[in-house]
Amino acid sequence: MALNILKLCVGADSVEDLLKWQAQHLGHWPAGRAEHITRMWPKRGEELLAGGSIYWIIKGAILCRQKLIRLDEAIGSDGIRRCAIVTDPELIAVAATPKRAF
Repeated sequence: MALNILKLCVGADSVEDLLKWQAQHLGHWPAGRAEHITRMWPKRGEELLAGGSIYWIIKGAILCRQKLIRLDEAIGSDGIRRCAIVTDPELIAVAATPKRAF
């Protein structure tokens, strides 16, 4: 069974905002894939990569998802190791589901 991630999409007011932001940054990511950098490495990474997705919470509702491709190590400019969650660039709309901030 696949495991999924919920992430707050800070700064976006809509799915279109997220799509636009990711399109503007495609040149920064390898192979044209979208990345989300996070401080913590997922403990259940293998389960996430077995068909999981990142579900984006935008303005208090889960509105879309992206399939997870892989987890890469990313070293920040401060030298700290982080996790780059590499996703498929396609945003898949889902039924709007209310979700409070956590």
